Amino acid sequence: MKTHPLLGLLMAALLFPLLVGCGAAAQTAATDKSEEEEALPPREIAIGDYAFRAYDPASNTQTRFDFSLAGLVDEKDVAGLEEEFQKKQIRIRDRVMIVSRESTIEELEDPDLVMFRRRLLKELNRLIDDGKLNEVYVSHFRVKTR
Repeated sequence: MKTHPLLGLLMAALLFPLLVGCGAAAQTAATDKSEEEEALPPREIAIGDYAFRAYDPASNTQTRFDFSLAGLVDEKDVAGLEEEFQKKQIRIRDRVMIVSRESTIEELEDPDLVMFRRRLLKELNRLIDDGKLNEVYVSHFRVKTR
């Protein structure tokens, strides 16, 4: 059987994209791998333990705060944020105390502390230069007023 020379060229032209497409699968797999690395779950880091008193001379009451804070951060931001928390420890403590003292009784009695946590997150992210906190969690929360 005699084949036409153009037929061989045509077959090669049709098969070439299929062969090149097989190499693209490795590139797609590499892209998928980098997306998986970016999609790592956030990591929890400790922000600090806080115990302090606040005195309100208008109502002649004293409130004792005692709680721990942790935050969720993206894996790529962990190292920078931990270092920054160490450098800005005093400013962060000051900001946490101000937010706590400015909180209303209703905010502090909320079982989920939604507004209190939201205000803390906003204030802490203002202080941070390298990365950001995704969420703030409060544990061992005790507030006593007398």
